[in-house]
Amino acid sequence: MNNKVIIIIVAVVVAAVAIVLVTSALGIIPLSIPGLSFSKSLPSNGFVYVIGAYPNVPTLVRDVVYGNPIHGLGSSEGIGSLTPSAVEYISKLIKNGNDYIITYGNPKAPVWLLEFLDPVCPYCTIFDVYNFSQIAPLIKSGRVYYIVVYFPTHALGYYQAYEQQPNATVLLQAFNDSVALWLQWKCVNSINATQTLNAINETYIADLMYGLIPYVEYNNQAYLIYYPIFSYNLLNSTYYPECKVTLNPLQAVNITNNALSQVNNIIPLLIPKNLQSNVGTPMFIIMRNPGN
Repeated sequence: MNNKVIIIIVAVVVAAVAIVLVTSALGIIPLSIPGLSFSKSLPSNGFVYVIGAYPNVPTLVRDVVYGNPIHGLGSSEGIGSLTPSAVEYISKLIKNGNDYIITYGNPKAPVWLLEFLDPVCPYCTIFDVYNFSQIAPLIKSGRVYYIVVYFPTHALGYYQAYEQQPNATVLLQAFNDSVALWLQWKCVNSINATQTLNAINETYIADLMYGLIPYVEYNNQAYLIYYPIFSYNLLNSTYYPECKVTLNPLQAVNITNNALSQVNNIIPLLIPKNLQSNVGTPMFIIMRNPGN
C-alpha cells in the first residue's frame, strides 16, 4: 500500500470520527463506542438521572461531587436542568418532610442524592448490597445528602396478586410486611438517625439471603413471596424491636397509594417524557444542592 493511499485512509477515518463526535455532542446521534468513554459537563443547575440499578451510579455520584465531567451515561441515564418549579417542589419536600421520604446526612452538602426505592425491590437489593458501600463514605463525610423516596412498586404487586387470588392470604401478609418495613426504616431514622443506613442495608441483606439467593438456587417462586415476611420479622425481632409496626391492609393500601402519588408528582419534573413510562425501582437523581 503506497503512502498516498495510507494518507487518504487516515484522512477519511479522522473525518468520520470528527463527524461522530460533533453530532454526538449536539445530540444528533447517540455515541456508544466499545472501549471508549466520553463525557459531558454538568450545568450549574443540572442533575443526572439514572433509571435502574446501574453499577456506575457511584462513579456518577463522585463525578458530581468532585466536579468532574459525567462519564458513561447509558440509554436510561442522562443530564437534565432543574426548572424553578422542580427546585421549589424538591426543596419544600425536603424541608417539610413527610411519611414517604427519609433524609440522612448533611442537608448543606454540595450534592443531593435522591434514591427512589422499595424495601422489597430485588434490584434495589442487588444495588445496595453490592454498590452502595461506595457511596456511603461520601454521605457520612458530609459531601452528599441522602434522600430516600418511597416508591412501593414491588410491595403493591403483592396486593395486586392477592386481589387475583383472595384465598392466598400469604400474599396479603407479604404486602403488609413490605409496607411495614418502610415504616420501620422511618422509625429508626427518627429515633436513632445514625442507624438509618444500617437498617436499610440489613433489610436488603435479609432480602438477598431469604429471597433472591434461595429463589435462584432452588428455582422456587415461593421464596419471592415469603422473603418480605422473613425480612420484616428479622428486623423487628433481632435488630430494631423498638420499631415493630403492625398494619392492617387498608392502612397499607393508603400508604402505598399516597407514596405513589408523590412519586407521580416528582417524575414529570425530573425524567424526560419519553422515559417516564420506564421508571421503576431503584431510580436515582444526583443533583447539586439547589440551596447553594
